Amino acid sequence: MYKIVILFTLSTHFLLSATSQQVDQYMSVTQTDRALIEIEQMFSNLSEKMKISDENSTQQMTLDYQIYLGKHISEDEMKELLAIYRKPIMQQYINEMDMFDIPEEEMNSFLIALKENPLSTERQDIIDELLETMVNEKLLLDFYRSMMQRYQSEDTNQSKDTEQSKKNINSNTKETLTSEEQRFIDIMKKGVREELLYGTQVLSLDEIKKVNETMHSSVITKATKVEHEAIIKIMEKFIKNIISEPKKSSIK
Repeated sequence: MYKIVILFTLSTHFLLSATSQQVDQYMSVTQTDRALIEIEQMFSNLSEKMKISDENSTQQMTLDYQIYLGKHISEDEMKELLAIYRKPIMQQYINEMDMFDIPEEEMNSFLIALKENPLSTERQDIIDELLETMVNEKLLLDFYRSMMQRYQSEDTNQSKDTEQSKKNINSNTKETLTSEEQRFIDIMKKGVREELLYGTQVLSLDEIKKVNETMHSSVITKATKVEHEAIIKIMEKFIKNIISEPKKSSIK
């Protein structure tokens, strides 16, 4: 039995990693490449606003992301993922969820109409299940705390929330969220939920059930976890850069 466990461990360890071509195809078919462009632009805007040089940081993000995915998703798993995401129902879902530029007025009109004609409880439950696959609270929390870390050191009039947030940053704990941290997560989740409601309105109940079932499959669950980890590492690298570099406004 012991030898079987050893052999299994070795065999899974040496599974062929996904090829760079597979990763490129995956990012294209899931439109992750477009999402990364949005993230790069956001970080670039932050760097410009904070007067930080980022000559290579944003350009390196996509490459770092691709390398991480290729390293942690096997070739066979990537084949399975590509087959799943190329199905018509999944392509329809991805295309409808392509909401980088939803006009604010259009979204507001949709939400008003939704209040007048609420969704069925069953459909809302499925939406909430999908939301859990799309939102990584740890990622949001790490990003918020890392960003706050740059400013809190110079804040002489700190609130109790800010003091607690500093302790949270140092201890890296999630158990005691401050009201500011919880508010940030709630706002982000609310935004994603509204986009999810908007994007899935053209899908029938049976179709959205199928999407939800697919999104909770073991291979997509693993891929989603790997993607979140990759984004966290990208974020940590960016934050490390902006924290380590002194503000130019303070240089005389």
